[in-house]
Formats: sequence, C-alpha cells, structure tokens
Amino acid sequence: MTDTLTKPVVPPAAKPATGYMHGLDLLRVIASVCVVLTHLTAWFTLRDKDFWLAHWVERDVVGTLHLNPRLSFLGVALFLVVSGVVVTHVADREKPLQFLRRRVVRLLPLLWVVTPLVWLLINLGFQVSSAKESDLTFGDMISGMFLVNYFQDPFVALVAVTWTLTIQIVFYAYVAATIPALRRWPWIPPLAAAPLCFITLLITDQFSTNTSHQIGQFGAYLPVLVIGQLISLVHSRKVHPLAGVAIGAVHFVLFTWADKVGGYTSQGDSVPRTLFIAVLLTIVLVSASGPVTRSAFVRGWSKRTYAIYLVHLSCMYPLFDTLMGVLDPNLVAVMGLALTALVAEVLHRLVEMPAHNATRRWEKRTKR
Repeated sequence: MTDTLTKPVVPPAAKPATGYMHGLDLLRVIASVCVVLTHLTAWFTLRDKDFWLAHWVERDVVGTLHLNPRLSFLGVALFLVVSGVVVTHVADREKPLQFLRRRVVRLLPLLWVVTPLVWLLINLGFQVSSAKESDLTFGDMISGMFLVNYFQDPFVALVAVTWTLTIQIVFYAYVAATIPALRRWPWIPPLAAAPLCFITLLITDQFSTNTSHQIGQFGAYLPVLVIGQLISLVHSRKVHPLAGVAIGAVHFVLFTWADKVGGYTSQGDSVPRTLFIAVLLTIVLVSASGPVTRSAFVRGWSKRTYAIYLVHLSCMYPLFDTLMGVLDPNLVAVMGLALTALVAEVLHRLVEMPAHNATRRWEKRTKR
C-alpha cells in the first residue's frame, strides 16, 4: 500500500478555480438593465420630454457616481469585460476551430433573423435607433447581416448596437489564434495585445476614412476585452494577481488614451471612470455564488441578454413613437419593456436554443 503520508498535498489555494461562474450571470443582467435604461431615457431626452425615470437615472445614479449622461457606456463596458472573462474561460477547454465555430453560432443566427426585421421596420418608416435612417436597399440588409455595413462610407447603422459585435469578433479571432500560448504562457496574449492595439491606433490615425476609423475602434476597445481576459486568468490562478494588475493597467491607460486622443467612444468625459466601475463590479461579482446569482430567474435572464441587446431598440422606439402621445408615459414604457422581453423570449427559444443544440449534436456526431 502506498504511504499516503509521503504524497505531496496540494493546498486548496493552489487549485485553479474552475467550473461555472454564477456571478457572470448577474453581471449580464446588470449590463442589460443599464443598456436598456440608457436607450429608454435617451428617447425622452432626445425629444425634450419629461419622464421620472430619466430624472432618477440622471440625479441619483449618474450624478452620484459621476458617470456619463443616461448611463452611457456602462452597460457596454460591462458586456465587453464579461465577454473577455467568459471567452477566456471557455477557450481553456476548446480547440481553436471549435472555439470559433461556437462563437459564430452564438452570434450570427440571431443577427440574421433580427437584421431583416429591423430593415423592414426602417423601410416602413419606423425609427429604430437614436438616428433616423432613410430607406435601405437589399444590399444594405445583407451587409448588416454580416456586419460589413460599418465599413461602408457612409456606414448604415441598421441594428445600431451591433458595432460592439465587430469588436468582439476580432477579439474571438485573437483568442483563437493565441489558444496555444494561453495554455502554456497565459500572460503572453494579453501583454502582446497592448502593442498591437497601440500600433493599430497610430496607423489608423493617419487616415480619415470610415474604414480606418472602424479599424481604429478595434484598437481602442480591444483593451476592454483584454482586461476581462486578465480577470479570468487571475481568477483561475493562471496569472499572478500582480502581473494581472500591471498588464491590466497598461490596457486601461491605452483605452483612456484612445478615448481622449482618437475620440473613438464620444460617450462623455466619464468613460474611464465608467470602465473602472465596470472592472470593479466584475472583480467583486465574478466569484459570487449566493442564492441570487444561482437563481433560475437570473440564469434565465442571463441566457436571453444577447436577444435583449439586439431587439430592445426596435421594440421600444417604434412603440414609443406611436403611443407616447396617446397613453400614459409610464404605461407605454412598461409596454415597451414587456414587448422587448416577449420578443427576446421568442427569439431565444426559436433561434438561439435550436442553433446551440444543432451545433452540439453535430459535434457529437463528428466525434464518433
């Protein structure tokens, strides 16, 4: 019999933190609330209409925390940081092509359904974002379905919030290319991303085209996702906390510099503070595992945040434009939120879940 006393004992603190991170579900919920609140209050602000919720957001939340007007960028910052955490976590157990395939299946099917619907609403004369779009061609719809509309000059917004998806896709490609390094030298990919982003910003700053500006946005916003990657690597004890803080500080400074010099965000003077708050929230909640974070309600809401993100503008704005002058504003606001929840639920069940399940079944068949 082996003498168990001679076996090296691994202390609990040295074991990597693995498994499902329930705190990320709550962070996604918070991010979705912030994004919806931003655009809900923006509708009233842009039309010079009074609404108690807009006043509350500006006075008690924005004013207290000194954030951008209407919580601008807070929800997006949270989504990007959380995406960096999640993507790095799952990349540890997936092959590069499998990783890319799963990310594509996560994003594109829903985008391909929502984009034609928004295209139709715009051509019917409804306003589906803060900017009024003119009639769009069939080619505009196709370009929006593949996110190349942001490289057109002038670009066509369509589903206006999808600009963040272009940045996430670039990050996915970077993670897939660096998976071998992430597993062997996990500190190298986040560190190497800093000079790549810096060089991208320097080069694109020399041009004034819409395409160069879009590429510059990659260099400006990728540091936010990399900060999320570092949180994941430190959480799993693959990178020392001091190294994570040091590399993260470089990316934070890079993002702040890009915001001040390149004007890539244009969302207010409090963008750096907003990112700092988003990072702190993620660090605090990433390990949360209480009854709230583990609840079925939070888990279910979290799974539907991508659908909510894509459809909330096209659900709320046309409804607000049609009914706000006829019915009580509180009732119309609730109706807009309810419609968003209903449409997101339908799309999650009829598009997201079938696409996810079909991919998993295909992967199982190909393994045989």
